[in-house]
Amino acid sequence: MFLPGSRIKTAQVVVNCYDFFDRVFPESGLLDLTEGMYGCDPSIPYQQAQNHQINWLLDEVACTKGSRVLDIGCGNGTLLAAAQQRGAEAIGITISDAQVHRCRQQGLNARLLNYRDIDGKWTDYFDAIIANGSVEHFVQPADVIGGKADAIYRELFQICHRVMNPVSPVRRFVTTTIHTHKTSPCIASKDLLKGPLTFRWGSDEFHYALLQKGFGGFYPAEGQLKRCAAPHFRLLQEVDGTHDYHLTSEQCFSQVKYPLVRWKTGPSIWRRLFSFIMRHPRQGVILCLCLFIAESWQWQFRGSPPPTRLLRQTWQFQTI
Repeated sequence: MFLPGSRIKTAQVVVNCYDFFDRVFPESGLLDLTEGMYGCDPSIPYQQAQNHQINWLLDEVACTKGSRVLDIGCGNGTLLAAAQQRGAEAIGITISDAQVHRCRQQGLNARLLNYRDIDGKWTDYFDAIIANGSVEHFVQPADVIGGKADAIYRELFQICHRVMNPVSPVRRFVTTTIHTHKTSPCIASKDLLKGPLTFRWGSDEFHYALLQKGFGGFYPAEGQLKRCAAPHFRLLQEVDGTHDYHLTSEQCFSQVKYPLVRWKTGPSIWRRLFSFIMRHPRQGVILCLCLFIAESWQWQFRGSPPPTRLLRQTWQFQTI
């Protein structure tokens, strides 16, 4: 269910993407798709690496008993549950009604809310904010064409600044975001709204179009968030997690594919996928191509250098 008049309506493609994942991932033992942290051991299981990442995020914002933490794009509650186990007051927001329901079934505090619709009741409330893999969805290709991307990112930092407690000893905002970089394949603005099949199969444009049409969103350019954060936040730390996301994408989707071909689990998963495709035929086909056939999701982290970079960024609140 959508909030009347909310900007949530503009992100239906993102909500559909969550729905698609929820039809496939549970059989694989996965709750949320987030990058892992593998350290020096690429052989560790994905779920263990994911837990390392979650704990790193919570450590980065000094999450402990009594901390007030906002999770923007909380998914099915993986980070919320970990924060709650530490004794924090963790609140998650998402644009997926199903994710809110799933979080609440676990006893987690999740709200159906777009971050742009946060009202004044949370002003000066949170010690820390985390956006783990959600910022990529905030800007759409049409926004880039219209020259609105910087304004949207600036608004994000302004909102986070407003809801953060200015006298908290922490006052940190942590993001994990996929970026394009100087050597990333370049796509002309006039081509951003084109469908993937208008491009040559396997080309850079083809893969980018699949990602945008399937998942919804547009990646910021390296340095863009830093520019838009000022004067509300300054970049305190930046960690390149691209290799971690490469390992995540290879392990995760290998783990997801296995139940699809098992006779015990495959038929029920395919029935759920077929139901999704019947409701959202274009996006359903694109997501299947993106994840299982063309492997565009995996493509973006392959190669040397890969087409994109995953940056873990810690932002410090600035008094203005």
